[in-house]
Amino acid sequence: MTTKLTLYTATLVQDSALSVSGLDRETSADQPFALVEATVAGQPTLVPTLVGRGLKGAAVAMARRFFDPLPRPVSDEIEHGALRRSAWEFADATARGAPGIRAGVGIRQKTGARAGGVLYDREVIPAGTQWQLSFRVDWSQIPNELREDEGTEAEGILGYVLAEHWAKERCWLGGGAARGLGWCHIDDLKAYRFDEATYETWVTSGRTKLPPALDAVPVVSPTRAWCFRTLDLTISFGEYRPEPNDAAWGLDMFAVGPHDTERAVQPTGDGTWAKPAWATNDNMPDALSTDRALLMDGPPGEERPLLPGASVRGPLRHVYSRMERAAGHDVIDPHLVQGDVGAGDPAGKAFGTVSKSSRILIRDARAEDGWSAAKLHMHAEDEFSAGSYGSAKRDAVRLLQGTFPVRIVVEGSTSEEVEPFVKLIDRQVALGTLGHLLIGGHKTRGAGSGCWQAKPWVKDDVKSSRTWVQPNEPEEQTASDPRSTGTFLDRPDDTDAWVRTRHGTIPEALTLGEAAKLAKATLGERLIAWWCDPTIDLDLNTPPATFGTAWPSDDDTLQVDEVAFYAERAVWRAARTSSGTRFVSIEELPSKADDATEDRALHTPARLHGFKRFSSADTGRGNVLLREWHVGNEVLGFTITKTKEQR
Repeated sequence: MTTKLTLYTATLVQDSALSVSGLDRETSADQPFALVEATVAGQPTLVPTLVGRGLKGAAVAMARRFFDPLPRPVSDEIEHGALRRSAWEFADATARGAPGIRAGVGIRQKTGARAGGVLYDREVIPAGTQWQLSFRVDWSQIPNELREDEGTEAEGILGYVLAEHWAKERCWLGGGAARGLGWCHIDDLKAYRFDEATYETWVTSGRTKLPPALDAVPVVSPTRAWCFRTLDLTISFGEYRPEPNDAAWGLDMFAVGPHDTERAVQPTGDGTWAKPAWATNDNMPDALSTDRALLMDGPPGEERPLLPGASVRGPLRHVYSRMERAAGHDVIDPHLVQGDVGAGDPAGKAFGTVSKSSRILIRDARAEDGWSAAKLHMHAEDEFSAGSYGSAKRDAVRLLQGTFPVRIVVEGSTSEEVEPFVKLIDRQVALGTLGHLLIGGHKTRGAGSGCWQAKPWVKDDVKSSRTWVQPNEPEEQTASDPRSTGTFLDRPDDTDAWVRTRHGTIPEALTLGEAAKLAKATLGERLIAWWCDPTIDLDLNTPPATFGTAWPSDDDTLQVDEVAFYAERAVWRAARTSSGTRFVSIEELPSKADDATEDRALHTPARLHGFKRFSSADTGRGNVLLREWHVGNEVLGFTITKTKEQR
């Protein structure tokens, strides 16, 4: 069986909120989520969308960790010559629901106060949202001679990334992954292989009739080593009992505020709320009015307090910076230099810079079941009367009891790279266990001193178990073939030239045959080569020719968006524009003329790479010599003066 297509399907589940940048639209958020208009129940609406480009970028970035080199059907490089189309195809994914607002703020390390100009917000999709994913490996994009080798490799690499990492909660999407956003995993991963017959059945059925799923997802072994170290810890708030059987010494509370637009309304979620003794109503409302709400995350009715990864990452960096300064090292506050702390900054090496991502990633933590909170009434006391000071009476929500499961991942190419970061985290967690690492807001007012309990580190290192070499591109031409690439054509000396330009409008739609007639009337029979960009036509069964050295037939009905006919000293071009089809002819004259300008003629050797586009036939390989007309520092136009066949 000859494989034509491999299809992967899965369900993406968000373990934390997700931020994917979209187009500017009517929103107050600094970073809007990607919303695409769609028809739902007969009504146009904006639907949250995971763009396939972003999904593919995340998959390729993960693949680069474990495979070197990446096969050309996965991600091509210009160093290989003509770029080949990727065989990996990722479809957009949509989900129901509306994005919420997540605020972000920078904290000055010296004062602990908000840094000026570092208050921003972004739209996020809440944790728990599910997306249906569909990925393909199109084997037909790989040359026949390489299909068995490169196709198997491209299929297996994608399967390895999905099955061994995305399915095991190492899927990071969108922005802010190091600060807790975009942590996901996939469920129900399935793989299907199509041959010619099953592919035809699948297409004619409207892509609903699938062949039986493979017993196992196809994977290949890594060719590059990589290290993952995962630390799961819990940060608990509630009664503080140094000795389990003794009386509580006090109460550890927690507070992290939401966006300003949400601070006046507090969802009650699925937790327990403290009530005054005189309250007789057993039913808790869905929301409370307050002056300062607590940040919550989750679907309506199931909201729970949230500890953002950024609220853990910030204190870790601040404490580390203070320790480095105490040791005599110079550490820069990133908010004073807009994040550009430089490559030598100690904290920048650990927590990242504007040019290098951090190796330490911290996930958002949503409170576990059994949490409780209260709306506390507060006021400022008048020092003389011991009563309330003026109008300074307010209320604020505090978490009274709750446990947050925090996950920290350290990654790198070698154990020598990740071990210093592991030791750094261990030292910081030890401070938290002693009660010296406060998180959240109102740290000086009885909040933020939770109980840290860490589990042992989990080592998920990937070992390189094989080597794979990029196969050589099949040589389609022979030494006797006149299109053989060989060396570039000789470059003649630059000359001065008199050039005449004429332009106009073509009233009707342009076909290749009609364009050839018009060009022939201007150029005569002096044709060197022609090129066109066909109009998209889904009725075409075979890819059309887009390059040639002989005049096309006058009866050719191929519609084109752009076309050019090259003579040795002239060119005729036409293109479809918003104001109709327009043409221009540039002709180099043998002598001075009143309607011509004096330009500079330069020669540039070039090469036809001869690769097949999905919408056109192979253009063939060979060398060409371009003659360019320059007016000052600008290029007026060019023609093909010589091809390898006419040398």
